[in-house]
Amino acid sequence: MELGRKALDAERTDILAAYPRARTLVALAFPLNPENIRSPARHMSSAEVHNASDECVTTSRGILRALNAQGVRGVAVPADFPMDMGRFPGKIWTVSHKIVAVEAGLGHMGVNRLVLHPRFGSFIRLTSLVIDAEVDSYGTPLENSPCIHCGLCAAVCPVGAVKNKGAFDPMACMTHAYRDNVLGFMDLLDAAMTSPGIEAFRQRFLDRETASMWQSLMYKMNYRCGYCMAVCPAGRPGGAEFISGRKAYVDEVVKPLLKRQEEVYVIPGSPAEKRATGNSSKLVRRVVPLVERRQG
Repeated sequence: MELGRKALDAERTDILAAYPRARTLVALAFPLNPENIRSPARHMSSAEVHNASDECVTTSRGILRALNAQGVRGVAVPADFPMDMGRFPGKIWTVSHKIVAVEAGLGHMGVNRLVLHPRFGSFIRLTSLVIDAEVDSYGTPLENSPCIHCGLCAAVCPVGAVKNKGAFDPMACMTHAYRDNVLGFMDLLDAAMTSPGIEAFRQRFLDRETASMWQSLMYKMNYRCGYCMAVCPAGRPGGAEFISGRKAYVDEVVKPLLKRQEEVYVIPGSPAEKRATGNSSKLVRRVVPLVERRQG
């Protein structure tokens, strides 16, 4: 897509700050293995996401090298991290890959706030190239969305961040799904510094939670959720599989995630806490938001 497109109004300044020669953005989508993403063994899901991110890097660099040979220069934007943490807790990303993908015609945003590809559905990893040349033609958004409005993403979300009707709750999503990211890490530091003893620390961080944080720091981040991606039947062949046997699909894909024994992280008194406490399979863990800890 061309840099001047209206959809990039909120992104353009950051893009030009990162690469002043920018003229065109190229959207890239990489398929994920659905069975990894659906697995109740969530480390297997996280590994698949990271493996696809590595593929994004390798392929993006290869494309740029080929473009360089034709006299075109550019930068490969990371698929996820690293980001500009010097701007935390503000906007730390350079460009929204979702916006670029939708504008390029790779899919439409679903109820689960993921870009849904016509063939691969939600099972894609996105990244972008920013180049210094114009191209012969630019993609445009698809006419129809692959979303079939089944409601499974809202039904499976442990914190109610995804809703069939109403706005998406990003804070509820990040508090839980990104627990082993920067917010949880800062909470761990706070617990280590302020707890009067090891037992008090272990009340705030169970040993398995500390181990999960260690794994994220030593390897790559463990995503606590991603269920809205896992259950989504958009695209092919998921849509046909769901439509032809809804009960079997729910029994095989949705229920194992709903019944999975796990911690769910919520802000005290939030709608997310109310939602999480309604599922007896989940151990509700209350966490204080970063802003409140700073004020305290």
